[in-house]
Amino acid sequence: MDLANLHLHWRVSKHKEKSYRSYSLARAYRKDGKNRKEICVKLGKLSDEAANRWRVLLKAIKKPDAFVTTCDDIAVTNHFAYLDIATVSSVWDYWKLDEVFQHNGMRNVDVANIAKMLTINRCIDPVSKSQTPEWFKHTSLKWILDIKVESINASRVFRELEVIEEKKETICSHLFKLMSTRNPASMKSIFYDLSSTTFTGSRCLLMKWGHCKEGYRNHIVLAIVVNNNGLPFYWEVLPGGTADATTIVWLLERMRKRFKVKSTTLVFDRGMVSDDNLTLLEGDEIKYISAMDKNQIEDITDLDFNQFFHLDPLHVDKQAEELEGFFKLDGNTYYREVVVKENRRYLLCFNPQLFKDQRNARDQAIINFNAFTDNLNAELLKAKKSRQQEATYKKFKKGASKCKLSKFIDVSLEIINVRGKTDEMKIKTYQGSVVVDKEKKIAAGKLDGFWLLVTNHTENDSGIFEVPAKEAISPYRDKVVIESAFRDIKSFVEVSPVFVWTEAHVKAHYTICVLSHLINRTLTLRLHKFEGNLTAGTVSHEKLYKKLSGCMIDQIKIENVGLSTYNMSESNDEQKELLDRIELRELLRDNIIKKARAA
Repeated sequence: MDLANLHLHWRVSKHKEKSYRSYSLARAYRKDGKNRKEICVKLGKLSDEAANRWRVLLKAIKKPDAFVTTCDDIAVTNHFAYLDIATVSSVWDYWKLDEVFQHNGMRNVDVANIAKMLTINRCIDPVSKSQTPEWFKHTSLKWILDIKVESINASRVFRELEVIEEKKETICSHLFKLMSTRNPASMKSIFYDLSSTTFTGSRCLLMKWGHCKEGYRNHIVLAIVVNNNGLPFYWEVLPGGTADATTIVWLLERMRKRFKVKSTTLVFDRGMVSDDNLTLLEGDEIKYISAMDKNQIEDITDLDFNQFFHLDPLHVDKQAEELEGFFKLDGNTYYREVVVKENRRYLLCFNPQLFKDQRNARDQAIINFNAFTDNLNAELLKAKKSRQQEATYKKFKKGASKCKLSKFIDVSLEIINVRGKTDEMKIKTYQGSVVVDKEKKIAAGKLDGFWLLVTNHTENDSGIFEVPAKEAISPYRDKVVIESAFRDIKSFVEVSPVFVWTEAHVKAHYTICVLSHLINRTLTLRLHKFEGNLTAGTVSHEKLYKKLSGCMIDQIKIENVGLSTYNMSESNDEQKELLDRIELRELLRDNIIKKARAA
């Protein structure tokens, strides 16, 4: 009797005036053109649970790979990261990055796959290059990329880093072309900035000891250019200690050769502004937007900022609306066209929130300095030998300088005699008192909330600028996108510390990090574009990866039949909604499971 040809049949039976279902196993067949059935096995009365088990059994037996087992015989023996890995892999494919690398039949593993693997690792679980092969073993990449585990080793990874670096310029051109084609508006303004990252080791020629944002450290400099969506399309690794202002010439030379920048506005930070740099950009007819240093505001605008002394943190939101000559750009910014000098247009901007923040920061700095003074006074009272007045005064002034209060704060010293080891022994020491010059304090804050924008968008018709103030100011305020890029690259992507030291390997490492940011930023933009219901709070790639990481490929062992197979963890509603938001719902199809089982 072939159970695969049977189905569960029931009919209503009565016993002592009570009705119940009587079950049997029946075989369906046709005779004389009519459907008939043959009762093969009578099962009698069954509970609902028992009847359901028979249905499940008969349904399973009809499948060619069906077998009978028990819960005790089933064990999950391994997990392989899948859904977060597959998400990054899909975005890599969206940017068509495989096309950058020429496929070489001589290689067991294409360079594109090594670059993809390293980029995925940077996004999901950054480890050193030597540890990447071990990480690879515990992911689903062997099926996604069709790579054997034994083909990935540290030697291969390090060997291909040089090839990845050789392709950097090609990658940049490829990304620029794609972004310009897919979304030309995103290239209307491009943002340029630099940041330092610390370095481990002492053998890399690019590394220099010096002052950087992390203090005095071994460091190198990353220069990066992103579009107005924060997507990077050009970057370079520069020696440590490279001055910001000197890199505009370097950037210009490269952009002349690789990109059409005549229709693009270059936005950069005030640290790169110099008269020579602006003249250079103007000579190449490149439009730019930047800000001037604070100490230049009064000279350029020819305004008497004493007229703004009445502004105070409690009423500044109302007072800003009454500033003479200023127009409201939005809730946070007011602007005033100041002057056009030598084809440079200057706009004076005022931000009430920035004004309050700067005032609060100065008041907090005074509080911090008072605490510093108290601590130093307590230390001086415990002096074991007499102190020198000049040396003591310098200690107080150094503390004031660190708090950036030297312009209006001084310290008066009072001589104090304290008892030494014996009653006769007197030690001369000092106590400092903070002295605040109120007039100088007011003068130090007269530019609070103000910043000055410079641009060469000076074209106008009868005094009306072709580029309105709003369009000139907004791009510079949007430079937060590149600041976000550095935060992502330096924190979540974990660009440092760097554990490679040859120049090619170091540069390749940064290329991988920037590509990781490209993918992270792409996913973040999609999360912001499509709001969720269950996942409304998930708007960053970090949270996305964490929620998707629970869906894995599980290796399952069936003990009683000696079978080992694979299946995907059941996805929950949050994961499904997230995949819809990032337009990758197809990742839940069984394609990957078929590959795993066939391997």
